[in-house]
Amino acid sequence: MSERIALRYTVALLGFSDFERSGMSSFFRLAEARTPAYAEATQPDEADFLIANADHAPTVASVRQGERLLDTVFIGAHPPPGAVTCLHRPIEPTHIVRELDLLLEQRLASLDEPAAPDWMGSAPGLLGTADDGPHPKDVLVVDDSRVALRFLQVRLQQRGYRVHTAVTPDEALDRLAAQAFSMVFLDVALGPQASMDGLTLCQRIKQGRSQPDGTSPLVVLVTGLSTSSDRVRGALAGCDAYLTKPVMEDDLVQTLRMLDPPLAA
Repeated sequence: MSERIALRYTVALLGFSDFERSGMSSFFRLAEARTPAYAEATQPDEADFLIANADHAPTVASVRQGERLLDTVFIGAHPPPGAVTCLHRPIEPTHIVRELDLLLEQRLASLDEPAAPDWMGSAPGLLGTADDGPHPKDVLVVDDSRVALRFLQVRLQQRGYRVHTAVTPDEALDRLAAQAFSMVFLDVALGPQASMDGLTLCQRIKQGRSQPDGTSPLVVLVTGLSTSSDRVRGALAGCDAYLTKPVMEDDLVQTLRMLDPPLAA
């Protein structure tokens, strides 16, 4: 499964003014530091995804002719028939990335392999997978987003961790009751159907000593909420570290080095 999931995707910008294109191009240069990374492509035919001006008829026609509606984030006042997603102006780059993540999630869901709850095997091209080293550490990743779950899973596996996953709070608690984990990476927003949010689950994990050995794992909150008050709520819930989405590589490495001294060594 893992060899079919890339860490970097290309995006072509179609039908925009020089001013709008310049602003989005600058953002995508920064977006190359996140995972999944999105880099601007020069050739639309070779791009994984498109961002198109919905108010420019020739652009809409070219997208439709190329049968790329399912790969396109439209921006404008009038989404074309059949469009999967459309954002209104003014252009907000972070919203574009969110929609690209959703398109990518739909693409991953269409893979013929089932989404296994644990991605334990090593894969060609991955460095430092769970098979390396005598005693790989078990970590749990909890997120209701298929994209966020898989990509954080890959990045942790690259650093030698044995990664387990859960998509609901109840599933996470069941896993914690069954075995001990050194760290838990926990999304704050776990979906409207979840029995509790990530802050409440963090409190349960840190206060309940729910692991078989009676200990509590280190908890890293991973969320798009980044204000000072959000961080205070995370600290009050008992988290040991706080990462904001999109998770940048330097921030992830710094957090791992802080919480896992052998990794830093």
